[in-house]
Order: sequence, then C-alpha cells, then structure tokens
Amino acid sequence: MKRVLFPGRPIALLLSVAAAIGGCTDSVGTAAPASTSAAAAATRVVKACELIPAAEMSAILGGAVSAEPNERSNGKTLCTYTAQQGISPYLEFSIEWGMGGAAMTGIGMLGQHEPGIASPYEGIGDQAVAVGPALIIRTGDDLVTLVFSGVNEVPAKAKKIFDTAKGRM
Repeated sequence: MKRVLFPGRPIALLLSVAAAIGGCTDSVGTAAPASTSAAAAATRVVKACELIPAAEMSAILGGAVSAEPNERSNGKTLCTYTAQQGISPYLEFSIEWGMGGAAMTGIGMLGQHEPGIASPYEGIGDQAVAVGPALIIRTGDDLVTLVFSGVNEVPAKAKKIFDTAKGRM
C-alpha cells in the first residue's frame, strides 16, 4: 500500500514550501532576500489570460474553452480554461514572478522526504517536474504551472502552451 503523505493538493504543499524557503534567514540570522521576486512582481503587468487568449488555447487543447482570469494574488497571474460544453478540456495556467528557484528548491526537499512524488520533465523550460496532473516549470526566475484535466497528448500541448506564453512574457 502506497503511503500518501499529503492527500489532495500536493501542489499547494509544494508552493507553500517554496514560499517558506523564500523567507529563510542566512547563517547570521538576517533575512535573506528571495531573489528579486518583489521587484520582478512589481514590474510585471502581463496577465495569463492575455498571454494565451481562449480562442488560441481552444486550438491548442483541441476543444472550445472559456478563459476565466484570477488576478487576486500579488506576484501571480492565473487563468482557468474550462470547456464550453462538457467537462473537458480543462487547464489552469499560472505564472508566479520570481518564484522559480524557490519552488524547485522546495520540490527537491519534498522529493528527499517523499521519493517519487515529482518526476523530472525534460524538454521544457530551464527545469521542470510533473507532480500528479501538474507540470511545474522554472523559466529563469519565474514559475509557470500547468494543471491539466481531460487533455490528450499532454507533453506536446504543454510544450506548445509554454513556448507560446514564454514568447510573450
């Protein structure tokens, strides 16, 4: 029987660990900066739903989708694409400015505690891992997350989505 350490939302746990790492202190107890994430977030204005509009995402996913933005978080942009009819395809596409390094460090730490929770994912971004239905991608200092449901040929579609967004970020 496989032990499930964190049932339900491993992605939320991973991102919580990454956020905690960003607030770590250095060896003398002073706050260590989480890179330039605050400055980077302040200068970014691009929104996920504007990077890849619903019509374009529909063509990539192979089914008509609507886009719903969620801009309620500072330093993060999220777009949820839902099927116009039926339940799929479905995609959550988010970008967290300046969080790429911290997230990958957190995933590495979690992988040491719970081997096999994340699988390396080659050929996309600077570094990427798959965790359940989520693909977590570091591109420079930034973090791109794609959560798929009801989507066929995920590797090819994930690459197309990432490449399209990256060219517009």
